[in-house]
Amino acid sequence: MGTNYYFRKKSVDPAHFDAITDSLNAEHKALIAKYNEKLHDAFSEMGIESFDEFDDSRFFVSPFSHSDCDIHVGKISAGWKPSMQVNKHFHSIATLKQFYEQNKHEYNFINEYGEVVSFENYLQEIKELNSDDSRKAHSNAHGADGYDWLRTEFS
Repeated sequence: MGTNYYFRKKSVDPAHFDAITDSLNAEHKALIAKYNEKLHDAFSEMGIESFDEFDDSRFFVSPFSHSDCDIHVGKISAGWKPSMQVNKHFHSIATLKQFYEQNKHEYNFINEYGEVVSFENYLQEIKELNSDDSRKAHSNAHGADGYDWLRTEFS
């Protein structure tokens, strides 16, 4: 088990985001119910009473998630060196720091629980964990700065 860290735009209010998603989901479910009602009416006219309704649980997909608004930075997991996410914004500790300095007025640094955390404390923690030789390195990682930088999806 570990903890993921992200940059999230300060303009993204998770409660408002969830309210929009909930509203869209409710509208979707209402449309499915209306569709099934019309389906019943049409089939009943033909004397067909037994048929499969359109099942919204099989087809329902949330239109977006918080991750659409976040930039993944990395993950700290027990027993492992910190794993850092390569992306178009950063690929080393130096470029990560540069991104933060240039964008800290626009982004919060958060953990996967949505809590704003100290970027400086995070840098200190990953430095200490990365220097701990008892921690396992990721075999598919690379990084000229001595950190495990990955291009894979994180969970």
